[in-house]
Amino acid sequence: MYLDLHLHTTAFSPCSTMTPDELMKAAKEAGLDGVCITEHNHIWKAEDAAALSREYGLAVLRGVEVTTIGGDILVYGVDEDFYEGIWTPAKLKAKVDAAGGIAIAAHPFRGFLVFGFGELQLDMQEAIDNPVFHEVHGLEVCNSMVTDQENEFARQVAEELGLLTVGGSDAHKPEAVGTCVTRFHEVLADERELVEALRNRRYTLERRK
Repeated sequence: MYLDLHLHTTAFSPCSTMTPDELMKAAKEAGLDGVCITEHNHIWKAEDAAALSREYGLAVLRGVEVTTIGGDILVYGVDEDFYEGIWTPAKLKAKVDAAGGIAIAAHPFRGFLVFGFGELQLDMQEAIDNPVFHEVHGLEVCNSMVTDQENEFARQVAEELGLLTVGGSDAHKPEAVGTCVTRFHEVLADERELVEALRNRRYTLERRK
């Protein structure tokens, strides 16, 4: 089952230029079996996701990208919004753990290679020591909005820390949908099964463009 696990639409993410209908049409064109919509700090209602799924014949799962003081963190398996309060990675992880969900640091090194690692004085040990990475279950290592080098560095850090490696396009426009996809070993019916499959690493990542 091919899913794109990181997507934004104009419904609840002001930074996106892609409507839900455009997302679904792009997902079908990309040959996906479904999508996981991860709006900023807002999770879609189950009934709305189900209606979109029925209309287009693709699975529509729900996640959320939470703004924290340590950067953006993708959350799967928690059914509520995150607008109120200032979220720290530790506070968020405690909430996610209590709900049985998973927290993934989104695009953890975005922008770090604009001037090169050398000039930024970023090395592997400093990355590993980042306290944020000890308050998540995994790192996003395939994201079409960052460079291949940044994705690769995220993968190396995740492996050093024994964290999950997760991928999603981070699409804000139709042409980016499906550029980073996750191929699951089985068909997933809901967010609970998504979390279980991620937790047990029953998937592989693919960079398509």
